[in-house]
Amino acid sequence: MAFPSFQDDAAILLAAIGSSQRSSTSVRSVLGTWDMINVDVPSRQMIESAAGALQRAGLVVIDDEWGLRPTAEGVRLRRTPRGVSMRGLPTAIGKLLPPLTPDPSVVMPQEIYDSALDDYLHPKPLLPRWLTGLFR
Repeated sequence: MAFPSFQDDAAILLAAIGSSQRSSTSVRSVLGTWDMINVDVPSRQMIESAAGALQRAGLVVIDDEWGLRPTAEGVRLRRTPRGVSMRGLPTAIGKLLPPLTPDPSVVMPQEIYDSALDDYLHPKPLLPRWLTGLFR
């Protein structure tokens, strides 16, 4: 189920970031959660335009390393839908979002996206190779 519009991208992004104002969500984590929700890995442009619009609306804060953290209003919006599955959360959030406009001044460096995508597509093993060999 693909979400075709810009407003839907912002709703997916808000659903994909954590629901706490205290911790940031990495781009790598956004890629994995977005893929789980939408069955597609977003492009750098999709993430940066959605993040810029959410930041402009006061719903998300973007730090220097592109960690995404919801504001108090972003947390409230994200927590409002009750009894909704993770895949249904973007639709429920989308109905609550104010009209959004992209912020062209928000630009994600290509190397941050490339590193996050590579880490998502080729995750590092949880155990060292020598230890993994003991269990075969």
